[in-house]
Order: sequence, then structure tokens, then C-alpha cells
Amino acid sequence: MSLLRPLSAAALVVSTLSLLVACNENTLVRPGVTDVRFQSPPTEVDILLVVDDSCSMEDEQVKLSEGFADFVEFFDVADVDYHIGITTTDMEDPERSGRLVGSVPVISRDTENADEVFGDNVKVGIEGAATERGLDAAARALGETMTAGDNAGFFRDDALLSVIFVSDEEDGSHYGVNDYINFFRDLNGQRRRDSFNASALIGMDLELGEPADCGLNSLNPNLGARAAHRYFDVARQTGGVAASICEDDFAEVVNRMGLASSRLLDTFLLERQPRPDSLELTLYEDEADLEGLVLPQEDGPDYPWVYEQDLDAFEYRVRFTDLTQLPPVGSRLVIRYELY
Repeated sequence: MSLLRPLSAAALVVSTLSLLVACNENTLVRPGVTDVRFQSPPTEVDILLVVDDSCSMEDEQVKLSEGFADFVEFFDVADVDYHIGITTTDMEDPERSGRLVGSVPVISRDTENADEVFGDNVKVGIEGAATERGLDAAARALGETMTAGDNAGFFRDDALLSVIFVSDEEDGSHYGVNDYINFFRDLNGQRRRDSFNASALIGMDLELGEPADCGLNSLNPNLGARAAHRYFDVARQTGGVAASICEDDFAEVVNRMGLASSRLLDTFLLERQPRPDSLELTLYEDEADLEGLVLPQEDGPDYPWVYEQDLDAFEYRVRFTDLTQLPPVGSRLVIRYELY
């Protein structure tokens, strides 16, 4: 599974020490850096699921329908006010074409029997168009005509937006991927990078972490999935999750997508490349916490974490490995380290 995360709004404090040479000319004091990060998820998030309704998607819809509790877990942890709506990839049927499905088209905290409503809504059927146009469907669902008409009450101007694509085929929409990304970011008029993210449950090679055909069977064309590069590209560029639709169980995948949509962070980016053995993390759990909790790396009993880096992307990050022990909402994480 490819996991990508956006950088939260954060305060950064950098203190750089000049290189000093002590009496021993071989003794070097390295520059020190302090990054300060906050766990401050948004108060409102709107999540649109775009589910493939072509003839090969029945089993996948059933597995997805069982994942509501896993999906909303981190919304509950972060106390996020969510709207969940579901549409399909069919842009040929005028009764679909971006319209939200279900007798209760907008699922929120106030929805009675929300797990049952979600389960019914994601089982969108298998009679949709053979050409899947998920990006077009999402843009139509969130466009002015729909949000002022059939989809009224779903999209909120002040809410952050997540779109999740679930398909076993490549996207056949009309425009370039970046056109859709810019459209979604522009919806609330702010064009903030964190205002929108996307995730994709698609044909993928998990070992390579990239789109690929998976589970295909020449004797049964309804099995497996084709690589979906366009959905993957949207997820990659916006810091969402990309996962394989060929997995037997969607529980972990759906849980990760819920985490990404909630904007609750398990990963915190660093400003500079650290010397890994110099990393020191202190967690202040709330404003009243003046002492903080020092967090040992990896094997610590509380808030275990690891350091990761992608040198090609110039990306350096601290990732918390236990999703049940993420920095709590309202906490402050102080990361100190030396540079190479």
C-alpha cells in the first residue's frame, strides 16, 4: 500500500548553531534544528466515494459495504463533523452522472443506523457503463449544478474535501489529471493544498507500490483489476492513500483511507535532513502540559515511531507506527535533531 500524507498547518521553529571548533580542532558542533508540529485536524470534512458500478464490481462492493466502522474510526477520534456521499463511475445514465445514490444520500453523525445506510449506498449495482469515468463523475457531483440541485446539502464551503475512487479499471474521463485536481482545490475558493485529497482503491502491485494489473483470470473476466494510473496519480499528488482492490479484506485499507480523509496525522514531515541517531521527540499532549513526554524511537511503550526518508523527493519524516497511539488532538510535537 502506498501511503502518502499532506503536511499539516504547523509552526516551525528553527535554531541554527554556527559551526564551532573547540580547542581540539577535530571537534565539530553540528547545527541543531527544532521543528514544531501540531495535531490539529479540521472540524468539518466532506467525503465523496466514487464507486465503479460496472459488471465486474459486485464482490468489491460487498466488501466495501462492511467497512463503515473502520472508515469512520478516525473521524470519531478527531471529533470531525463529516458528510459522506456516494456516486458511481457511470456518466452515460442521466439518472446517475454524478448524482448521490441512496434514500439517505448524505450520511452524517446524526444519521440513524449509519452503518446500514452506508452498506446499502455503496452497493451501487453492476449495470453501469462499461467506460468508467470516475473523475468526471466526481467533478459533476461537486459542480454548482448538482450541489445546488440533486446533491444539495452535501458539500459545505468551509469543509475540507476528500474523494475516494473505487474501481477495477482505468479512468476514462475527458481531461488531464491536473485539471481535476485544480478544480477540486478551487471549490471552496481558497485553493489551499490541504483543502482536497484523494484516495484510490484500484489495481496495484503492493510490493512496487504502483498501479498494475492484479488477480486477472482468463477464464473469468469478472475477476481481478486493471492498473488505474490516473486515479493513482490524483492520490499521489494530493497526499491520499493508494491501495489494491485485489486484497481479500478491505478493513485495513478502508481504515487507512478514513485516516487520510480525517486529516488526523500519523506522519510529520521534517524541514531538513536529520542525522537519524540525533532525533529527539517530545510530545506535549495539551496546552496545560508543560513538561512533555520524551518518546524513544520504535520500541517505546508510548507513541512508537520510526524515521523514514525519500532522498529522491527530499522528504524526511517521522511516522507513528501504532494507529491506536497517534498524537492526540490538540497536542504539540517538538522534534529536535542535528544536521549532517
